[in-house]
Amino acid sequence: MRTLHILLPAMLLPGIVMGQNIGINVNGAVPAASALLDIDASALGAANKKGLLVPRIALTATNVAAPVVAPATSLLIYNTATAGVAPNNVVPGYYYWNGAAWVAFVAGVQGWTILGNAGTVAATNFLGTTDNVDLVVRTNNLERFRTMGATGRIGWGTTAPIAPLEVSSGATDAIYGHSINVGGWLGRETNITFGVPLQNVLGAGLYANNPTAGYTSAYAQSTGAATVAANINYSDVWIAQYNYVQNASAVNNPSATYSQLNVTNGTLGGLQAAHRGYSNRGTVAGNVGWTLGGQYTAVSQFQDAIGVWGTAISNSALERTGGYFESDQYTLPANYLYAWVGGVVAGVNRKITGLGTVAEIIPTQNHGRITMICPESPEYWYQDYGSVQLVNGTAHVELDPILVDIILVNDENPVRVFCTPVDMPNFNGVTVTNRTATGFDLVELNGGGHSGTLDYQLTAKPKTNFGEGRFPQAPGPAWLKPEFEPASAKAANQPTTRSIFHWPADWEVYGYDVEKATPIGATVMGGEHKGMVKVAEGVFQPGIPATRPSEHK
Repeated sequence: MRTLHILLPAMLLPGIVMGQNIGINVNGAVPAASALLDIDASALGAANKKGLLVPRIALTATNVAAPVVAPATSLLIYNTATAGVAPNNVVPGYYYWNGAAWVAFVAGVQGWTILGNAGTVAATNFLGTTDNVDLVVRTNNLERFRTMGATGRIGWGTTAPIAPLEVSSGATDAIYGHSINVGGWLGRETNITFGVPLQNVLGAGLYANNPTAGYTSAYAQSTGAATVAANINYSDVWIAQYNYVQNASAVNNPSATYSQLNVTNGTLGGLQAAHRGYSNRGTVAGNVGWTLGGQYTAVSQFQDAIGVWGTAISNSALERTGGYFESDQYTLPANYLYAWVGGVVAGVNRKITGLGTVAEIIPTQNHGRITMICPESPEYWYQDYGSVQLVNGTAHVELDPILVDIILVNDENPVRVFCTPVDMPNFNGVTVTNRTATGFDLVELNGGGHSGTLDYQLTAKPKTNFGEGRFPQAPGPAWLKPEFEPASAKAANQPTTRSIFHWPADWEVYGYDVEKATPIGATVMGGEHKGMVKVAEGVFQPGIPATRPSEHK
């Protein structure tokens, strides 16, 4: 190989020119065989190192070759200008010509670095690909997630996401989101236990937890133009919604579920129910069970228990009742029955009003299970029974003082008495005389002077509902409003509430504090907070609040 030694001026580095390459250095080292040009500054003094200075040119844009004329592909320059309009703008730095445009070296402020970047343009600078290839992010050389090149979907734990974001965590919990006070999981694989006795659920699609006061685990809302329920639960295997409250409080009485409906439009008709249940067996054949619209069970070994408690508060003079029940057979002809329970019906206080009869069931040992039917009357009467000793043809009966207090006796409504002699076959009969509000006399007819026992039955007019008269107007089904009542259903006797006697409320008679006596969770029936719910001692609200109330001090 022939070697050419080039003598350079003192200010230049010595050079070595070989047959196929050139070396520039100060120690006469042979250039590297693989390099056409080998510049080596290693032998220079520590304070006198030098580098390669490439041509400095002011570019105007990446898509403009000038001021270089017909640049060769891979031509290297250093741009000194900040010019052009994105996406073809240039900034100071190294550029090379790729045959069609100037391309900046990924270095300095022009590349994405591990220490952060500045001066980026959101419309043009990005992390990702410019072709239809998935972008994969790895740690420890294991794929963690990818963005699909074709769809833009992001997959964690999956290479084929089926949604804009899919997280597949296998047999472990998937997504956890939380603030400092509340949080929850999407895809919960950890066992969930609750209740007494302990129940166990293997996991949940959605699991939320709120251990801090003032927060709820889940909230759903439909407003504005929404037309679908805020929350829908569906199941074809078991209960669609399950609520469980474990209450150890000595102050609060939370229910396991609560529904509240506020109606603010006075023209709205129909049934306005805070809670509804609908059990539909339809035309499915067979009669092996029971189809129930609602089932309520109260279990308590020592405390009073009530399966269903209904309360109605209204100023309606026609109908308000704690309960209403109706039934009919599925197919025609109709066998329709209904009953109002515990309320004002057709303006009159009633315990039970409805179609059919009132009956008692008696399970007898020798005659089977039999039904006893109550007698009924066109108007309301109290009855009493007793025996009195007739002496020489006369006797006096003093009415029970309790009965005296609750009946009304006058010339139009006297006490009516029916008598039967006992073991007096020759008795002449008896007449009732001297009827007063407290008693009456019995005198044997035709001057008879028998002595013995007389059994008597008396009926008297109660003060309760006095003034309603005979055959008063009865209500139709609850859903039949007065404007739809047919004329043929009108009775001749149309009593008004002003003409009917009503007893004062229980707490008015006996003078106790109805608000204090009302149990927590019940509706107050009188006093300053009538119609409100007692949510804690001394705390009354229009309904049950979402937040646990504090006891009023």
